[in-house]
Amino acid sequence: MRHSRPMKHLVMIGGGPAHLAVLHELAASSLPGTRVTLVAHARHVAPHMLAGWIAGHHTDNDCCVVLAPLARRAGVTLIDGDALAVDAAHRRVTLSNGHTLKYDALSIDCPADPDRDRIAGGRENALFHRPLDHFMRLWGALVALSEEQALSVVVVGDDIPAIELALAVHLRLGKRARVALVTGDGEPAPSHSPSFRKHVRRILKRGQVTLFEDRCDAIFGNQMLLGQGMRLACDAPIVALEPCPPRWALESGLQLGDKGFLLVGDTLQSPSHPEVFAAGEVAVRSDGSRARGGTVLFGKAPPLGLNLRRFLAGGELVLHRDRSRGVTLLDAGQGQALLAWNGITVGGGWVGRLKERVDRRCIRRLQVAGPQEAPAVPEPKAIDETVA
Repeated sequence: MRHSRPMKHLVMIGGGPAHLAVLHELAASSLPGTRVTLVAHARHVAPHMLAGWIAGHHTDNDCCVVLAPLARRAGVTLIDGDALAVDAAHRRVTLSNGHTLKYDALSIDCPADPDRDRIAGGRENALFHRPLDHFMRLWGALVALSEEQALSVVVVGDDIPAIELALAVHLRLGKRARVALVTGDGEPAPSHSPSFRKHVRRILKRGQVTLFEDRCDAIFGNQMLLGQGMRLACDAPIVALEPCPPRWALESGLQLGDKGFLLVGDTLQSPSHPEVFAAGEVAVRSDGSRARGGTVLFGKAPPLGLNLRRFLAGGELVLHRDRSRGVTLLDAGQGQALLAWNGITVGGGWVGRLKERVDRRCIRRLQVAGPQEAPAVPEPKAIDETVA
């Protein structure tokens, strides 16, 4: 008498681009002997298209991917929620709803978290641009407020997301708002070339965004306190600082890399727990490299789906050495964009059109045909696998 092998369980945390690609692969070819659970929010928002959405250039359909249709096609159970804790030693994930999932393999491609306590008063008084879907749901209230009164909007952050946000906010609100960018103690886009930073300054000036190269120490009432003692009038503070690792990472037992992000090797596996894979914003390599803001034009996608499939089948994994050509695009608004490559920076309408094509091509690859609205995702029953 033959005994059937126990069903394996693959748990995926987050609805990032790598996981969306895995869902498409599973829809084309299922994993034999494996059930798959995805823990993520109802839709993925393309970060590189958020500024265009704020400015009114993109619709929800243009820049969002609804996960439910993808999950159904892939035969994957979708739980709308977050991971609260990961116990790598016992292969368990605790969800925000209190349920616990056991796994044979775990894949992580979730958005990095905002640091809500980095600025005094920020948690209570600021609008954080992450999670992106949450920001989009709150943005309408800020637009409505601007129609009732003139606003002073201050964006806090020094990298591409903050720069794009400040420019887009001014484009959308126009004369109804004064917009400023507070970058910290240095220039905007500090990790980029001098040529790129020079172009950014020009774009900010042209976009009527006031630049403060000072840190934000506190947000209270309708004011923002800067490091040198200056107080800025601020009706609407928007924080777009560098994100942090998932809150559960430190106590997960997984080996961590630079700044506490999840360390992975060339197969996208954790060096300490080979059954755990990670990609996207929360994954970091031993050299400290990880995904940055902006659109990356070239670069081979990580073989996450293939390696998950081979790991569960006991096969040999594929190495992924990121050889991205380092091309970065920044949305400058009004159909304009900046392109940075190998220390060279160019800008203009043709770059804007290039970015538009790249953005739309990337999102179309991840979408399922139809309106990309965020339906209510019912929480599956009997998903609790808590070990007594």
